[in-house]
Amino acid sequence: MHPLEQLRQFARQLPPAQGVQLERLARELEGERGALKAMQAIGIKLSRVRDAFDVLTLFQDVLAEALSLMGAGRTALALLSDGELRVVDSRSVAGDEDPQVSKTLLERVLRTQQPIITTNVQEDEGLNMLASASILALDIRSVLAVPLRSRDAVIGVLYADTQFIERVFTDGDATMLETFASQVGVAVMQARALQEEHDSFVTLVRVMLSTLDKRDPYTAGHSERVGLYTQALAQRLGWSASDQERALFAGRVHDIGKIGIRDQYLEIKGPLTLEERAVLEQHTLIGFDIIQQSGKRLEAIAPVVRSHHERWDGMGYPDGIAGDEIPLLARMVGIADAFDAMTTARLYSVAKTWDRAFEILREVAGLQFDASLVEPFITAVKEQRVANEVDRINRTGELELLALSA
Repeated sequence: MHPLEQLRQFARQLPPAQGVQLERLARELEGERGALKAMQAIGIKLSRVRDAFDVLTLFQDVLAEALSLMGAGRTALALLSDGELRVVDSRSVAGDEDPQVSKTLLERVLRTQQPIITTNVQEDEGLNMLASASILALDIRSVLAVPLRSRDAVIGVLYADTQFIERVFTDGDATMLETFASQVGVAVMQARALQEEHDSFVTLVRVMLSTLDKRDPYTAGHSERVGLYTQALAQRLGWSASDQERALFAGRVHDIGKIGIRDQYLEIKGPLTLEERAVLEQHTLIGFDIIQQSGKRLEAIAPVVRSHHERWDGMGYPDGIAGDEIPLLARMVGIADAFDAMTTARLYSVAKTWDRAFEILREVAGLQFDASLVEPFITAVKEQRVANEVDRINRTGELELLALSA
């Protein structure tokens, strides 16, 4: 039996007055125990933050835990961005999608760098003058808002309120929310550092791909189109926004290994000899090494770069793996790569029409490609917005992202 349950049983054996006090103490201890468990769980997730999407998930967890543990009606997180305080996420017991929070109140916390706690907004003259009409109209009773710190700077505000007069916030709630705020502050800084690292790497990759475009005229625009087609397929399959972005990036960098292939092989204008083919096939392994050495954030992309020329029947390269052994995203990039190769003019072959390329994909489904992906791919790339983006790439060499579906 848990010690807290033993304490409750003991309380029931005491005279009423003492028993009530002991029962109240047991509830408080239970609440603190729940808060510690929640903070520990969030701390573990914080240690595993690797990108902005992990941080967004952490925000959601913090707001949900604060809502539950504090008995709040609403919680919200506001971050400072370009000098303006914006609510980036919120939670509500009533399920409101966009709870209104007093911006004036949040800005006061940001300005003073001090928490605000009140048991009744209606009777607090200082807050009553600050609170927005929406807060007063909602009959908010108790408000708690704490600054979100990162090193020595305040970068946002963590906010909670309740409409129930019997549930007012305490100093203990403030301590709990400040602990949550410190965890979120660390997460925000991690996310910003990771984003800067990611942006720097993406810039480097773009420079490498641009260099490759200049060395191999066929490659110009190819990587962008393959990225576009792969993302369109991911969207068709119902992938999350973060996974669609991963699909886009994988398509873009699938041929990055060609940076390590000599020009004389990239410039071959006709059918390849066995020796020439063997050299060019090395681009999958070179690309794998490049991506693998680029940090943990891209470790999921490396197998895609390595395996995008594998075949469903096991007759591909470099490893000759077959069927479901081939990573799903590599199978998707492989279809996109082949489609773009068929519909792009080369010095020794004319471009096929999209309809003819669709026919060929269907003919080799189950042999070269995963048959379950071929029809979704064809449906995805037939959408007008994909055709519009292909036109843009062919004109400018650049891709404007499709809207990422969550």
